[in-house]
Amino acid sequence: MEDKGEVLYELKPKYDFIYEMMMPTGKKTKSALMGIIVSVIIKVILSLLRSYIVNMNNELALSVYNVINILMIVVIVFSIILFIARIVMQVLEYKGMSYKFYKNCMVFENNFLSQTKKTIEYPNIKEVEIRRTVMDRIMNYGVIILYTSAEKTFGNATIIYAIKDTQNHYNEIEKLIHAGRSENVQQVQNEEVPEELTHDEFKEKISVNNNIDSNE
Repeated sequence: MEDKGEVLYELKPKYDFIYEMMMPTGKKTKSALMGIIVSVIIKVILSLLRSYIVNMNNELALSVYNVINILMIVVIVFSIILFIARIVMQVLEYKGMSYKFYKNCMVFENNFLSQTKKTIEYPNIKEVEIRRTVMDRIMNYGVIILYTSAEKTFGNATIIYAIKDTQNHYNEIEKLIHAGRSENVQQVQNEEVPEELTHDEFKEKISVNNNIDSNE
């Protein structure tokens, strides 16, 4: 395993419920919350209709009402459990994620459930971008995007979500990547190039080769 050296900077996403509800990463949590809201509204409507159905003195209608009422209670309980589970899963996933910046590369790791690891060399990072909506700025959150191609699409990028104090992190990351690129260019320029043989060395080499040929 190649030693990448000391970790110079590390980022970990920070979970915030309100912020998560506005992000694509909170899609499943929002769906579970919507399930709770819809289920509760239906349960309230059923409760309002109870007296009317009882006054109908219709056993079939009352039986159907009771079945639907019990079903909605089950749905509400299930939706609440699912909602809590979504939050716990997201918190644990964020705890298992890290973005470590070394001297010459960035390593992304996600050790939640299955393991994911990706290394990006700084010369392959074409651009670093920060995106912050009005709400992001109010909550001091944002997204940092590392593009690995000149074409600025999410398919060619590593997106760092849910980062608190984004502007300061962005400034530090940009410095590290710029320094890593500059060092890489300097190393390429300083690579040893074989020196050309001097006239005397060339003559000596030819003489040695001729002697070898004559001896053969």
